[in-house]
Amino acid sequence: MSAGLRRAKALGLAAVLAGAASSAAAAPAPAPGRTLRFPTPSAVEVGPTRLIGEADPGALLSGVAIFIAAGLDRVPAARSGIASLTAECIIRTPVDGVPLREAVTGRGGSVNYTVDGRSVRYFLEGRSAELPALVTLLGKALAAPDFSAATVAAARAGLGGKIDQADADPLAVGIQMFRQAYYAASAGMPALGTAAGLVQLGPPELGAFYAATYKRRAVTASAVGSAVPQLAAALRTLAAALPDGPVAAGSERANALSAQAPRIVAHRDIAAPWVVLGFAAPSPDSPDFGPMLVLESLVADAFNRNSATTLGDIEKGVGAVYLYDAKPAGLVVYVNGTITDPSLALREVLVVSRSLAAKPVTAAALSRLKSSARGQFLADADTLSSRAYLLGAFSAQGLGDDPINAALAGLERTTPADLQRVAKRYLQRYIVALVLPRERAPGPGR
Repeated sequence: MSAGLRRAKALGLAAVLAGAASSAAAAPAPAPGRTLRFPTPSAVEVGPTRLIGEADPGALLSGVAIFIAAGLDRVPAARSGIASLTAECIIRTPVDGVPLREAVTGRGGSVNYTVDGRSVRYFLEGRSAELPALVTLLGKALAAPDFSAATVAAARAGLGGKIDQADADPLAVGIQMFRQAYYAASAGMPALGTAAGLVQLGPPELGAFYAATYKRRAVTASAVGSAVPQLAAALRTLAAALPDGPVAAGSERANALSAQAPRIVAHRDIAAPWVVLGFAAPSPDSPDFGPMLVLESLVADAFNRNSATTLGDIEKGVGAVYLYDAKPAGLVVYVNGTITDPSLALREVLVVSRSLAAKPVTAAALSRLKSSARGQFLADADTLSSRAYLLGAFSAQGLGDDPINAALAGLERTTPADLQRVAKRYLQRYIVALVLPRERAPGPGR
């Protein structure tokens, strides 16, 4: 991409604000049919746990996310990686004679897990008629996990490959650098741990972590598809088979960001620099969440408007990732130096953040920004997995029994004054994480 085109894209971001003024005119109401709304979910208590589900009677495939309060915020300080290693062992636990993953695959489904700031999330997807049986298989593994030396060694080796992949991804590296600097407690640890740290974890450590965190009252679930009404019995059995007792308390602390914009540097085998700006951000239960969704979309989309397709994070010149998996939340804005001039893009992002804080946008500009934010939100909820995650995560963080629509309502209520206030509160202090190419030694004759 030429420098001229990169500059044109950068100026497009600032142009969004060209009509900004101090006018207090209200944004026009959305035209009939323009308001984005997802189906209203149902929420039921299922024994010691809770299920929130978005039913789709005609869906051939369904998915369910099972959240357990055993995420990074509950990891002891000297046990980095233990949450993921525990989950990896559970995925490998024999169920009816074969490892859980194979048992699920044998019934036409899939199972995976994700460890984030507040939970470990197991996601099952399969034919709607089979999903209750898949939940039953997972329940057996959760109730009697295999922490034998052989399984732990295999799980450790499996995680080692994932750690290597993450360490080679400049965006993942930059985000982790910000998290480690921002969070004052274990929520800043790498979710997968480190190779050196995993070596220190064996069956006794995993057993102790499981006993402290995998409790029946630590389980919640969210589901999407036609199988939702049939999941209650299987989820009740799954939760009841886990140990009883209090849910371990998580640590929710972040470091105050400095006005000096500290810089952190790492080097990787990459062709061009990546820049990650990390900001504090409101959690989903905050009235500032809706306005921040609009700001996220503004930064994430403005440099990529010429694309005819939805771009992945790694394909964007500039993008944004909202880290609401932990509390307090964070927002990262990144610049991919292989596509966009980092200095130019970084300067434009900072100019825009200051402009937004200095004066409110016009009603017309806000209407365009909201439209873009709706589209971004829809793109972030276009799979069974992502929809189930948003249902469960937003509900757990205080958005009630219709959490996705509650988040959208907050976006729609955003006024020019809200956008200015939130930009002023959150976007003026940040951490800079730089992921730079390694310096290569000159070859022979050079």
